Amino acid sequence: MVSDAVIVVYDLRAPVQWQAARRHRCLWGRLYTDIHALDYDHIALVFRSGGERWQAWERVRLEWILEDRERVA
Repeated sequence: MVSDAVIVVYDLRAPVQWQAARRHRCLWGRLYTDIHALDYDHIALVFRSGGERWQAWERVRLEWILEDRERVA
């Protein structure tokens, strides 16, 4: 399994981070993404696993999200 959950923090003061957060949530799926407000400018997205059946696809999506985070950071 990829993990029980992966947590990624976004600084929403930067428009590119706001767009990345929306893109990553859509990429992972809204059903398995939890949003936690850390303060007025920061959120944490918690990407939860959809279960054993989704392992391979979750690994691919996680790679995409982490690669995209490196580009927009």
